[in-house]
Amino acid sequence: MIHLYSDSRCPFSHRARVVLNKKEMDFKIIDVNINMRQDLMMLNPYNETPVLVDDIDRNNKKKDVVLTDPNIICEYIDERFPHPQLMPIEPAEKARLRMLMHHFDRELFIHLRTLDLINFKDKKMKKDLERVKKFIISGIDGISQLFNQNKKVDFMFGNNFTLLDASVLPLLWRLEYYEIVTKPSWNAMLKYANKHFATEDFSASLTPSERGMRS
Repeated sequence: MIHLYSDSRCPFSHRARVVLNKKEMDFKIIDVNINMRQDLMMLNPYNETPVLVDDIDRNNKKKDVVLTDPNIICEYIDERFPHPQLMPIEPAEKARLRMLMHHFDRELFIHLRTLDLINFKDKKMKKDLERVKKFIISGIDGISQLFNQNKKVDFMFGNNFTLLDASVLPLLWRLEYYEIVTKPSWNAMLKYANKHFATEDFSASLTPSERGMRS
């Protein structure tokens, strides 16, 4: 059985939960709090979420798979539970999607880790906060261009929900929580996001804390 060490503040944890709910498989969420941090450190020396532990029993020989990178976690889930498929089958298309994920990791998602470490109430960190938010806003501007070019886009890659959608939607859900003011140029992208926010799969992926991130 899959166990996911998850933090409600962490968009990468949310990403993994989106993927797990898409698969409609049994899994257990372990909500990381102060009392669980020591357990998390034993699994991931970087003390970051998510961490996936899969208990595999083959011929009565139990073996745990422990994964700590969100991209690897999501691809593992997709391959472990192949329906519905969230990665393209064709090698070139799969490589293209991975390149997009790599680009977003370097230009956008890397700044989310920094943002979660900043105390929003600490005035001394205001300059750092604004600098990081500028990087994130720039990255979101890039994503919004895809939707401005084609306002009927339902998915970010191809004609089906993929790991790319699972990566971007948790960020868009947190815009109000991060105190990022939306732009008119984001309207088509936000329409896409709201459509997915209304699905049962996405709703099931939310923790009570995450539900409170949007008014």
